[in-house]
Amino acid sequence: QTLTLLSLGLAPAALVFLQPDLGSGLVLVVVTLAVLFCAGIPWQHFAAVAAVAASLAGAVLVLGPPVGIDVLHGYQEDRLTSFLHPSDDPADASYQVNQSVIAVGSGERTGRGGEATQTELLFLPERHTDFVFAAIGERFGFLGAALVVCLYALLLWRGLRVMRLSRSFYGTLIAGGIVSMLGFQIVVNVGMNLGMMPVTGITLPLMSYGGSSVLVTFIAIGLLQSIHVQAQLHARDSRERITLLR
Repeated sequence: QTLTLLSLGLAPAALVFLQPDLGSGLVLVVVTLAVLFCAGIPWQHFAAVAAVAASLAGAVLVLGPPVGIDVLHGYQEDRLTSFLHPSDDPADASYQVNQSVIAVGSGERTGRGGEATQTELLFLPERHTDFVFAAIGERFGFLGAALVVCLYALLLWRGLRVMRLSRSFYGTLIAGGIVSMLGFQIVVNVGMNLGMMPVTGITLPLMSYGGSSVLVTFIAIGLLQSIHVQAQLHARDSRERITLLR
């Protein structure tokens, strides 16, 4: 049964991988695993699936190129190699990550404001989408970036609280999936801006420019609000029934 549920959840992720869109596919994988975990699937099942998946991925990566099967596209290989060896090609594959790290570091504690040269002089590419966190770090410094991270932590904590307060199993699964989706996007985007993760094209929720990303995030937060309201109504009805019984 676990494999059946996992295959149903990973089928959309496989279609997205074929686009190719590695970042969005990874988000769907994380959401699927989080929902199954919230549903009560034992962790041993996840360990077994992870071991099988790692073995298959390793075999495909090793055996694919010799027989003429390109598992990764050229730009995906460049992103991985630039992450592992950021100084090998600083003018091409590693340019985005290097400029992002320089922008974050030059912000220091309080930021450079209007003198943010990496951002203002367009040294930092995609500063309004994938690398918006680096632009915030340069312009507002460590304090501004820390404030953004704290606000995201508050959002995730509220999402976890909604999941705990939910009075329906379905609401718990929805809230768990939304929290995992937002949390994964935040961690990956901030990590790649700091040079700690490969560049995947995952947006920073509510910060990166893009209509579809903002719309999906708003819908997700609206679902959390709906689950919270339903929990409050259920608690109020329970109190009223207890009062009537007394």
